[in-house]
Amino acid sequence: MTKETGYCGNHCEYCFFTECDGCRSKNPSCSYSNLFDDKKCPNVVCCKNKNINGCWLCDKVDICDRGFFSSGENDAKAYALYIKKYGIEQYTKRILQLMKKGYDYPKGFKEINDVDKVLGIFECEG
Repeated sequence: MTKETGYCGNHCEYCFFTECDGCRSKNPSCSYSNLFDDKKCPNVVCCKNKNINGCWLCDKVDICDRGFFSSGENDAKAYALYIKKYGIEQYTKRILQLMKKGYDYPKGFKEINDVDKVLGIFECEG
């Protein structure tokens, strides 16, 4: 089974946190959700409450500081903004292209930790 893109924009298929099957699975135990007593990521809860399939479908994603977007790790917001503009399929293709060029997804982008820089790499890296 292929893992999907998480509600926040992180792509579960390429995540280094292998104990989790993704937030859409029956084993949603990402490192961020484990910070909460109820083991529910605020991004997942928000999307479900709004009946949307991901943060990128929210018209306030660019200013959102809910859940993972408030964690200090800024790569997920860049992914959500990329998906909003280009779609999930292009996002997945782009991850693979960047990995072939030597980028370490997602660790390398977490280290960059800048929404504009990560988005710029996704949009402009040829």
